[in-house]
Amino acid sequence: MTRRILTALPLCLLPFAAPAQEGTLNWTCLLSILCPDTGACRDWDQVITIVEGEEDWQVNWNADLPNAYELIADLPPAEDALEPVHVRSLLYRNERAQSTQMVTFDSTGRVVVTGHQPQAATRTVTGIGTCEAS
Repeated sequence: MTRRILTALPLCLLPFAAPAQEGTLNWTCLLSILCPDTGACRDWDQVITIVEGEEDWQVNWNADLPNAYELIADLPPAEDALEPVHVRSLLYRNERAQSTQMVTFDSTGRVVVTGHQPQAATRTVTGIGTCEAS
């Protein structure tokens, strides 16, 4: 039903995504909401950077945390998309701690971080925020 309503709207009324960034990506992101599995979502205000390197990706939280991430999805906009949005997902794996963290962001500046660490008190966490070019 929602899809039919959206397709019936004139294109001039739909919000358009920012054009996909050309060249190397370097974004500063504000994760404004944190949702742990142990309670309700809350304000977070954590700043991270996402940087595309020559051969790898880095997500920088602070100097004490590892920052090498693997690109696991690179989805350009579909030809028939309502919004021309480019989506990418990055993965960090810690085999020793059995933890993973995925950072998914799009060309309009939206970002979602999900983490899973079964050995910790907070086993899963999700962060939501926005990014802009540094």
